[in-house]
Amino acid sequence: MNVREFIGRVRTRVARAAAPSRLALAAGLTILGLGIIACAEPGPGSAKSSDELLTQLSDDRAKIDQTSDTMMKRIEEFNASRKPGEQTLQFSEIFAQDLSAEQKDVLNSLVAEEKDISYQALLQQIIADRDSIRELQEHVSRLEQTLPDQFVLAKRGDRHQALAMTYLTSDAALDSAKAKALLSQVDQTDELLPGNKVWFFYDPQRDTFRTYVTQGEAGQTPLAVRRAHQRKLIQERETFKTERDSARAEVVTLQEVKTDLEADLARHENSVFYYAAAEKSLKEQGVLSPVLKKVRDVTGVQFELALDLREGTTITLVPGDYGLTRIRDVRMLPSIYEEGRDFTVQTAQEDGTARIDILVPDAFRGKEILLAVQG
Repeated sequence: MNVREFIGRVRTRVARAAAPSRLALAAGLTILGLGIIACAEPGPGSAKSSDELLTQLSDDRAKIDQTSDTMMKRIEEFNASRKPGEQTLQFSEIFAQDLSAEQKDVLNSLVAEEKDISYQALLQQIIADRDSIRELQEHVSRLEQTLPDQFVLAKRGDRHQALAMTYLTSDAALDSAKAKALLSQVDQTDELLPGNKVWFFYDPQRDTFRTYVTQGEAGQTPLAVRRAHQRKLIQERETFKTERDSARAEVVTLQEVKTDLEADLARHENSVFYYAAAEKSLKEQGVLSPVLKKVRDVTGVQFELALDLREGTTITLVPGDYGLTRIRDVRMLPSIYEEGRDFTVQTAQEDGTARIDILVPDAFRGKEILLAVQG
């Protein structure tokens, strides 16, 4: 009886059933139909030849690798969203055989705790991936049991080529030259993990040899390891580029800062800094003594104005800046600077401004002077 005939009979029975029970029977029919269709997928014993069986295995292994790759990308996306101290996921831990009950339930716990709907959905997708991989692994395991191929469990340090050579020269009783010739015609992997199953089959009638690797007890296939390694290299390359670009930017910034500091230092070393105010104001501030008009206290004076002597040697004072209508004279303090020798003062009758010309720039570089303006 085929599937359609079986479903047809069930539908006939549903039609004859009492009305209150029809809905329940219809639901049961749907579930039963889905179960029958699912069972129609190729399974152990359905292959009519070794080639067909190998095709089924190859398809299932490809699905495992593809689903594993998708799952690892989702795990990486989830881990990238975690804050410092929050729990992250590791692909190998999810499939480890010796996990405690709490560790095995880590995905369900994270789903329950996750507040962000988008990341909750991402975790549920990871769970679906995990379940799909486990189902495929069970299917592959059952298919493998029907193969005539032999396998060995890889140990740490084992190499695919060496294991295949041992099989061909020992189990298949071929000489070394013949074994090497057969090995040169098949793909091999360098990413063996302890627990991987390494399979071999030599057909003396056809003189053909096949060898391949499945995840076995390792939890990951060599292809998954290779993809993870490639992603890690890509991430490291991107991290290196980011750090390199950041370092270059820092070098440029440091160079700019250094250049600015050097420019500031050179400007400071080649400038004269001054403070100018009306003589009456300086007396009131206590900077000048009221009688002798000598410097008494410059503690509160800020010598903020500067003249870069590499660019000019003239200071111009405008009377309005000091509450005056015109400037009659300017005294420079401290008195170590002598007018006529170190500097000159000229006043203009038309606009009342005063001009101080520095005659000996070297005597003023990096120094502070006080200009007492007389109106």
